[in-house]
Amino acid sequence: MHRLRSILRAIMMVTLVTLLPLTLLAQTNSSAEKSEPKKKKKKEVVAIADFTRSFTVKGGERLMPIVRTAEQDSLEAAKLSHLIDSLIVARESIPLEDSTATSLLQTRIDSLTQRRSAILPKSTADTLTSSIDTLPIADTVKKERYNWLFRDSLSLTTTTLASVVLPGFAQLYEENYWKIPLEYAMVGLPLWGGLHHNKLYRGYKAEFDKLAASGASQQERTPVQTKMLNHKSYSTLFIGTAVASFMGFLADGVANFPSDMSDIQKATTLSLVCPGAGQIYNGSYWKVPIVVVGLASMAYVIDWNQRGYVRFKTAYDLATDDDDATISEFPNTPEESLRSIKNSYRRNRDLAIIGTVAVYLVQVADAHIDAHMQAYDISDNLSMKIEPQITQSVTPDGISNNFGFNFTLNF
Repeated sequence: MHRLRSILRAIMMVTLVTLLPLTLLAQTNSSAEKSEPKKKKKKEVVAIADFTRSFTVKGGERLMPIVRTAEQDSLEAAKLSHLIDSLIVARESIPLEDSTATSLLQTRIDSLTQRRSAILPKSTADTLTSSIDTLPIADTVKKERYNWLFRDSLSLTTTTLASVVLPGFAQLYEENYWKIPLEYAMVGLPLWGGLHHNKLYRGYKAEFDKLAASGASQQERTPVQTKMLNHKSYSTLFIGTAVASFMGFLADGVANFPSDMSDIQKATTLSLVCPGAGQIYNGSYWKVPIVVVGLASMAYVIDWNQRGYVRFKTAYDLATDDDDATISEFPNTPEESLRSIKNSYRRNRDLAIIGTVAVYLVQVADAHIDAHMQAYDISDNLSMKIEPQITQSVTPDGISNNFGFNFTLNF
């Protein structure tokens, strides 16, 4: 009996030693749970989220994540591109003084550009990125080029008109500085020569008129008249060279104007400032001699009739001044005939001026129409093509595909 009690006492001691640590551990965990219930709950959520990493945990339920399609990304990128382009246009219209608004718009543009790049592959994002987007603000905002006189916003018309008043303005604006002294030399030297010979011509003409009024013989007047006509020809040649050089540099300013102009506008403007230059720009070189000969012929006819008009007007005035001391160049010609010849020369001169204007306008119209025809297909290649086509449209339910046919007719 004593042995049985000893065995039972030993079993109880072993049980007590075994269960006491477990009881204490359970009480400790229970106290920790009561003191920090929120923390334990948070850990459970994190554990569940980690365990279901491929899902979205919401309200204790596991939901499949929303996966965007490539079509949706493309549509969103297109919308972002339109918005970026609109902001760029708005940024360029802001005055120079408002730098704060420009900086805010640039920040918005950069943010939208990054967002667009994030939803598309790199290659696609690069093709959608506008060259203007990547430029710094200082390069895109309109600013002064040289000083307060010259700006990038100058139009072709303004630059050309300024070059008419101030030769070399277009070359200065286009930074072709080496052409400016060349222009002044090629225009100034012939102009000076023309004015010099015109002065000599006027001197000999006054002497010739004096001889004619004094009744000098033709033999006495011929040497003076020859020198007078020679200096007149030299004056006309030199002044014509100066005018041609001047128009050539105007055409150079138009041809090198720093702007994206259409071929039609450039060809028309070239023909306006320099007859024949529009034909050269269009590649119709065979028309240039026609334009030059036509205008030169009209100029010669104007000059010829002007000189005849002045000559016979002087003779008519001397014949009708009732002064016997003054004798006209044609003393045996009746006054009525002198008046008729004078009016004939004047009429022919006026008609030649109208003809010159007509030739000028015709060559301008020809350059304009020819530039239009350069891009017009006048071939006999007629073709018709029908092919299937798939278009996409956006609906509230997503993107839908529309099937149809594409009809193309070339004529």
